[in-house]
Amino acid sequence: MLGSVKRNLDLILLTVFNHFFDVSLGMALNTLGVTGRRDKITIMTDLLDIMQEPRRLTHILYKSNMSYVQLVKYLDDLIDRGLAEKRKQPFRCYTVTDNGKLFMDLVRGNGNHANTSNQ
Repeated sequence: MLGSVKRNLDLILLTVFNHFFDVSLGMALNTLGVTGRRDKITIMTDLLDIMQEPRRLTHILYKSNMSYVQLVKYLDDLIDRGLAEKRKQPFRCYTVTDNGKLFMDLVRGNGNHANTSNQ
């Protein structure tokens, strides 16, 4: 099962990120860089972290400290990459997928899932 999860991830993006950054990522305001801005990987990880439980769009908007237009753009990107999904039950919400959980582990440096696929 994890083999199919890995194929859907953008491996180039993860390789470049893991090569240049050796830090643990946190929530929105804790991940601001020197310029006061978050990079795309940080924003994606923050959004996935917010969506650990099913969340309505409004709740994600408030917690992410983003504009509506930016949030919709990133949510669409996460859904297209298979890292998040939009559900209609029990209410209209967004939640993280198994791919998204694996992505968060890889970005944070907890690569334990990568070694379990060969067993």
